Amino acid sequence: MGSARNCLSSLVMAALFIFASAGQPASAITAELAKKCREMALKEHPPVRAGSKSGAAKAQQEYYKSCISKNGKME
Repeated sequence: MGSARNCLSSLVMAALFIFASAGQPASAITAELAKKCREMALKEHPPVRAGSKSGAAKAQQEYYKSCISKNGKME
């Protein structure tokens, strides 16, 4: 009984150590940044008619992700 308790407490301590040393979680983006990047993506890659094969949606997504990662400072 004692060795099982020691094993369990060691496992719990190891788990706590892993969670504590994992680092800081990524911060959430602000609504203002999301709106700004969405507007910039639409301006850079305007929407096209449904069914066309221009790839504008993919380009918008990539631009948006890039804008978010650069904190809205696109060239």
